[in-house]
Amino acid sequence: MQIDALFITRNYPPKIGGLENYSFNIIKEFERQHRVLKITLSYSIAHLIWFLPFCFFKTIYLTFRHSIRIIHFCDGALSPLGIILKKLTGLPVSITIHGLDIIYHGFFYQQLVPRCVAKLDKIICVSQSTLTECIRRGIPIEKCSVIPNGIKPDEIYLSISRDDLRIRLEEMIGVSLQDKKIMVTVGRLVKRKGVAWFVENVMPRLDSTFCYFIIGDGPEFKKIKALLNRHHLRSRVFMLGRVLDEIKNLVMNASDIFIMPNITVPGDIEGFGIVAIEAGSCGLPVIASKIEGIQDAVLEGRTGFLVNERDAAGFQKKIKQANFERENIRNIVHRTFNWTQVYKQYRGVLL
Repeated sequence: MQIDALFITRNYPPKIGGLENYSFNIIKEFERQHRVLKITLSYSIAHLIWFLPFCFFKTIYLTFRHSIRIIHFCDGALSPLGIILKKLTGLPVSITIHGLDIIYHGFFYQQLVPRCVAKLDKIICVSQSTLTECIRRGIPIEKCSVIPNGIKPDEIYLSISRDDLRIRLEEMIGVSLQDKKIMVTVGRLVKRKGVAWFVENVMPRLDSTFCYFIIGDGPEFKKIKALLNRHHLRSRVFMLGRVLDEIKNLVMNASDIFIMPNITVPGDIEGFGIVAIEAGSCGLPVIASKIEGIQDAVLEGRTGFLVNERDAAGFQKKIKQANFERENIRNIVHRTFNWTQVYKQYRGVLL
């Protein structure tokens, strides 16, 4: 049987995360249009000890059983296996690079993975920033293509009036939001997300009409909470921690502006910034740091504004200027980043 592609991923639902979301959706789009096979792992990284040999033997078996056009790996950490299978099967092998999977700072990792990626046939980078990191590590630019991550257009959007959503949000937090401008950030609270920096340096610059919802947990949670007390912001900044998708979607759709105040942290990177297009799918303008892969996820002046990293005055200015037509943002995001469009770009490169 002719098989157009064999996908191999170590990140797949029901495990939750950005790579899992990517793997599931790109494979699903190909399954709608082509004959494909997949080998997936839905468990923690500890299970790689059996998954890698399983992939090896399963792929060898499948290549004897079927005529496969291409093998595609869904992240860079699997590139050494890609080299082995490329040599043994003689098939073209491609891979998607997301960011951390190419910059991870372990010595042996850097000695091995970039060199393996460079020897594969086609490399898809999720952003220009990721492409730059690949080129820095000797990966030939002629093998590389840049294709963004995607989104399901109506997965997060709620077709309920914002007034009704705000009433629900008021009931949830027990605070009136009348005449307030609501800002929101969603993500793991690690240093590179810049939430602590934003709370300390930008929130005091904004008047009392602005309030800020922080959704997520992580090592910076306690630090941010302490900053709220130090700067007397507890009445304007609400830390919700980890919440169900239902609550996250409620806050996103009830808000006015999405904030991504990322800062550069050596050894870490925002490969793309999927939350930026999730926000855009709800019609939210995004005010974000002009660094790394975020620059591919925020279309300057169309779906939001990009501000120089750690520029508190710049964030303050753009937040006050963020007067976008929500439906326009939704339309732009849906045209540019829906999974159907992303699949078409993948098809053009892989097949």
